Amino acid sequence: MELFLNEVFSFPTIIFTVPLIVFMLFWLMAFAGLIDIEILDFDSDSDADATSGTWIESLGLDGVPLTVALTLVDIYAFAFTYLARKYLMPLLDGVLTATAVGFIVAIFAVVIAIPFAAVCCKPLRKVFHTHEALSKKDLHGVICTVTTQTVTESFGQATADDGMVYSIRANTPNDLSKGSRIVLLEFSEETDSYTVASEAEVMAMSSSSL
Repeated sequence: MELFLNEVFSFPTIIFTVPLIVFMLFWLMAFAGLIDIEILDFDSDSDADATSGTWIESLGLDGVPLTVALTLVDIYAFAFTYLARKYLMPLLDGVLTATAVGFIVAIFAVVIAIPFAAVCCKPLRKVFHTHEALSKKDLHGVICTVTTQTVTESFGQATADDGMVYSIRANTPNDLSKGSRIVLLEFSEETDSYTVASEAEVMAMSSSSL
C-alpha cells in the first residue's frame, strides 16, 4: 500500500491523482443529491459555448455531462501514467531528465486517454440523451422524482420515470426533498430549468378547479 501511494503521489502521476480525488468527492456529493452533475455544462447559445461544444464533439466526448467526460479522461490518464511511471520511465533513465520524461508521459497519457474515454461515452449517451424532437416547453405535466436534497429558486434536479434528468426550480420555503414526486410546470429558457410543484399540490389544484 505504501508503495502504491508513493507511486500515485509522485510526478507525473500526481498530475491526475489530485483531479481524481476531486472528482471522487464530486461524485459522492452528486450521488447524495447535493450538487448537479451538469454543473459544468453551459447554455450553447453563445459563440464561445458553441465553439467549446464543437471542440468536445470533435473529441467524441459529447452527449454526456462534461463532468462525466472529464472524469473518464482523468481515470484513463491516471491509469496510463501510473503504468508508464512503473514500467516505462525506468527504461529512460539517463536518456532524459526525470522531469522531461514525466511531462512527456503526462501529455501522451492525455492523448491516449481521450479516445478511450470517447468509447466509454458512447453507451452513456443514451442515459443523458435529450429528445430534441419534443420541445422542452411541451413537457408540461410530466411527473418526476426529485434527486437532490432540496429544491430552491437556483438549484434542483429531478428524474422522470423514463430516466430523463431535468433541472428544476421552486419557490422557497417548500417541502420538496429527495424522493418527492413533482410535476413539471413551466420551462425557463433563461435558466434551462422547470418550475415545479409537488404532485399532491397539483392534484389538489386540479380537484378544486372541477
